[in-house]
Amino acid sequence: MIRLVTLTIGLFAAAVLPAMAAASVVPIPFSATYNVSFRGINAGELHTTLRPEASGEYIYETRANPRPLARLFVSRKAVERSMMRIDESGVRPISWFSDDGRSERDTLEFAWGVEKVSGTVDGKRVELSTEPMLQDRLSMQIAVITALLRGEEPESISMVDDRIKQYSYIRVGTERIRTSAGEFEAVLYESTRPGSSRLARFWHSPELGYIPVRAEQLRKGKVETVMELTGLKPI
Repeated sequence: MIRLVTLTIGLFAAAVLPAMAAASVVPIPFSATYNVSFRGINAGELHTTLRPEASGEYIYETRANPRPLARLFVSRKAVERSMMRIDESGVRPISWFSDDGRSERDTLEFAWGVEKVSGTVDGKRVELSTEPMLQDRLSMQIAVITALLRGEEPESISMVDDRIKQYSYIRVGTERIRTSAGEFEAVLYESTRPGSSRLARFWHSPELGYIPVRAEQLRKGKVETVMELTGLKPI
């Protein structure tokens, strides 16, 4: 299985990255699978897809496949989805949707023409003015990948859920990362926001179009959640 996954990723890089380097406009649509652990315990898998729509927009979606014990906290029906436009100016979200698979559904709608974002998050009504290049929780990830493909540094990103939050996204260095999908040269970034005890680390692989091969979330300096790439293919 590991050899098959590695071969698939190798073909992905060889087939699409030359074209991507020439255009450097949008990420290649992809499907990726990550193994997720929480405090050292295997929690299951996370499946992510970035796909184009006939209308020209893109949809980025995540779905969980939790292990039996993790299903006490995460439903197999949980889904999160962002629709966005990606053009020469960057990534601009249109709508965001999250369903925990049980009882809670959250939505955000971006009305860029009147510079408003509205919806419901965590049971709270959201009515806010937008900021230039404001992102939702998912479009933020694609905005980072897109910026890196274009040779730009993300540095600071505004993200909205129940309120607007400002995140730093700072390059730390480069590392060679070994995962069950293979070994990759990666650029390490750290992200946090003022006043938060949480820090996120992302290892972006240039040879895979800057798709993360590993991500960690730390709380008070201790690693809590780890995501590691296990499979990747273009779609």
